[in-house]
Amino acid sequence: MQNLTQLTQLELVIFELVAKGQGNWSWYELANALSRRDVPREPDMMVVLKKLSADGLVKRYIETASPRERWELTAEGWIWLADTTASELITLCKYVEV
Repeated sequence: MQNLTQLTQLELVIFELVAKGQGNWSWYELANALSRRDVPREPDMMVVLKKLSADGLVKRYIETASPRERWELTAEGWIWLADTTASELITLCKYVEV
């Protein structure tokens, strides 16, 4: 399992935003929150979300009886976040609002 310092700045911010949304945010809320961050925008947010999903850290689901999708951390993503060291959290705080 990789650690937070192995994520790019954009991956790190999007990972934190997914955690902050607690499974209630769609791509729209994530993009809106991302627009208020001073981070690089390449690659596209959806490319990053798909990479984080392939890494097993986040997952996408569709609400029942609704076309709306949501993004949330996986169990592994929450464990990964909980296992961060103090220095990794300092790095994370440089890029995101806590």
